[in-house]
Amino acid sequence: MTVLSLTRPTSRLLTMGVAAVLALGLLGEGGATNAASAATTESATTTTPAATAAATKPGLRFAPASSTVQAYTYDGFVYLDSAVWLAAYGETHEFWAKRTKASAPASLTRTVIRDGRRTTTKAPAAIVDGLDGFKNGLTVQVATTKGKVLAKDTRSLCVGGSDRQRVEPTGRTEPVYPAFCGGAWFTRSSVSGIEQGWASKLDTYFELETKQKNLVMTVTISDPVANFLGLPAKGRTVTQQVEVVDECEIFDCGEVAEELLGTPAEGFSSAQDGDAASARAESLRARSGHTGHESGSAGSGHRTNLFTLADAAHAGGDHPALGQRGTTPSNRKPAKNTLPDLVSAPAWQIGTEVDEAGTDRLTFNANEWNAGPAPLVVEGYRRGAGELMDAYQFFYKDGKEVGSTKTGTMEYHEAPEHNHWHFLDFASYELVTTKGKPVAPSGKQSWCLAPTDPVDLAVPGAVWRPEATGLDSTCGDRSAIWLREVLPAGWGDTYNQTQTQAFDLTKVRNGTYRIKITVNPNGALHERTRSNNVSYRTVVLGGKPGKRTVTVPPYEGVDTEVEVAPER
Repeated sequence: MTVLSLTRPTSRLLTMGVAAVLALGLLGEGGATNAASAATTESATTTTPAATAAATKPGLRFAPASSTVQAYTYDGFVYLDSAVWLAAYGETHEFWAKRTKASAPASLTRTVIRDGRRTTTKAPAAIVDGLDGFKNGLTVQVATTKGKVLAKDTRSLCVGGSDRQRVEPTGRTEPVYPAFCGGAWFTRSSVSGIEQGWASKLDTYFELETKQKNLVMTVTISDPVANFLGLPAKGRTVTQQVEVVDECEIFDCGEVAEELLGTPAEGFSSAQDGDAASARAESLRARSGHTGHESGSAGSGHRTNLFTLADAAHAGGDHPALGQRGTTPSNRKPAKNTLPDLVSAPAWQIGTEVDEAGTDRLTFNANEWNAGPAPLVVEGYRRGAGELMDAYQFFYKDGKEVGSTKTGTMEYHEAPEHNHWHFLDFASYELVTTKGKPVAPSGKQSWCLAPTDPVDLAVPGAVWRPEATGLDSTCGDRSAIWLREVLPAGWGDTYNQTQTQAFDLTKVRNGTYRIKITVNPNGALHERTRSNNVSYRTVVLGGKPGKRTVTVPPYEGVDTEVEVAPER
């Protein structure tokens, strides 16, 4: 167990992880995909002149890429990305990471799909890095042109990559698999892969402090992982020349700083308090005249990849049933196969803090997720000129709207860290005694729903690429007259409860309590079952006013309070 004092849970942008990038359109392009469509993937074995001679045989190979790439510099730091692509020629490669519970080791399998035939093999445990892909599978080295090594890093290999491009016209018209690996503490399964005829960009992003203007980057896939993937012995390393240019000559430095620091909406922040990236971003902001932004809560060390800034224009996707007629709202009971199944995960990353008014508070992260088979879709329609919306739940089957019913209310939430529309009564948070007696409620009782974390992408109806369905979540501004909030099957929405959203401990004595989280507490939302709507997490409070502490026993054998969580 871990004792935490004056610690704060990860900010929502960081726990959003995947969803934050999805909203920017940085994980791929277009196309509605789900588990059903991918399960029957068939691929041709034809190669094209665009493929290299080494790729004439089916399999995974490095795709052709430029021998020279650009890196960007400011304030003495160089940010570079080698643009190395791993392509699937003549066959699809699908990877599943699964575990039975948070404390269980994850297994990793690869399924090769060729001409409709599926061949599955299990990866040796020694090369599996939990949900994050292949352990120590990728090494990135940066050196001078004279061979002096400036930096070298060995990291997990996520075959799913961070971007997709097509390498053969015989492949699918759009990618199928998510462009990430990993998940959160309670993720049960995730999928990644490369479709036949497509290539994934490997995570070779690097930053280092140097004044060199010409560098050499070498990217290598380790022999144990390359052997499992079937890469040829002479095709496991790529070397590229790197030209370093001043970033401010390409991007507006103020916009770069905004990406690094984040926007103070709902406490989102993409940089850690006091870390070097925060300081450099503030320097950029000052140089461009954009100042006065404070960074938010401390959290993950992952920072914005500057190379993705130019890709934001590719955000969005086509509606899965573009142009269909809307349904007339009714009170009829919807069919079960059009309903979501809302589940409450136990609280984690629990800590204490003292707010600006000197109040002791218990902070925590919460995640409510959808076990399927249908998405949770809630839309708001403005009620006159006031700041209220009538909320309707919409029901979908096979990507098409088949019904709707009025389900509650949305209201505009005006606050420094919000200023957008919230759906009321999605969940409730309570601190209760061990016998269930309420002790303190959370001030957070309304939400802007969005898929922030994959929880189980193997559930029926799971959507692998939410950004491609066209059913996007939006929180809206004060002038909005309509908005849509979505939680796809297989995905959860993480919020961190801090400040006034956390539990006030002023009148709470030291002792053992439980954090009770209830999704759909009033039963206003239609779902398949409410039997899994409540979760509990035990906490032990100690300390004295101004210095309260919390001890958090492990949950199902795993300590969720350690600093390094299973991300990406």
